[in-house]
Amino acid sequence: MAGLYCLAIILMVSSSAAQEIGQDLLIQDSGNETVVNVATYRSPGLLKSAEAVKFTPPRPSWTLDAVHILSLVPYDSNDTLPEERIISMEIRDESLKLLYRFADYYLPYFANQGQPLVGVIEVPSIPINGDFYVCFYDRGAVWVGVDPNQVENNSYFYDMRTGELFLAEIAINGSEELLPVNWIIRAVGH
Repeated sequence: MAGLYCLAIILMVSSSAAQEIGQDLLIQDSGNETVVNVATYRSPGLLKSAEAVKFTPPRPSWTLDAVHILSLVPYDSNDTLPEERIISMEIRDESLKLLYRFADYYLPYFANQGQPLVGVIEVPSIPINGDFYVCFYDRGAVWVGVDPNQVENNSYFYDMRTGELFLAEIAINGSEELLPVNWIIRAVGH
């Protein structure tokens, strides 16, 4: 329960910080910070599969400046950080054409000491005209937060090999039933 409380505070702070500096925070989850969970989904760590979220900018000629990803680093059983891994993120246009690719070690963005954290990945100003996708390849380094509430069908798995999108449906807490979810990935821009 304390982790969810901490999570709610972190998300509310990141939302208000974007608004204070005159930026738009695009949200494709329920926005109800008290009900999201990062401990329900265990990434398979696939290299060619991404958690993807589709966004619609609030106006034409909008510019993307950063991406916020709610996450949890899966610590080893002896409370040490797992091995260093490289994460990747792509920004794709509405036709899934690549606009920007980022790759780096995960620690500068997601070293959260076993607590939920909003990792911020800044991008060079990317002009956006029309819908776009943020594709995050966690590669097993971090668990992306999920929100099973008010699913908007804007969260997907993106297969880099085939270029296909599949609705985000996952087994939660060991269940065999697949449930639709929203990834807690948010876009910030102006």
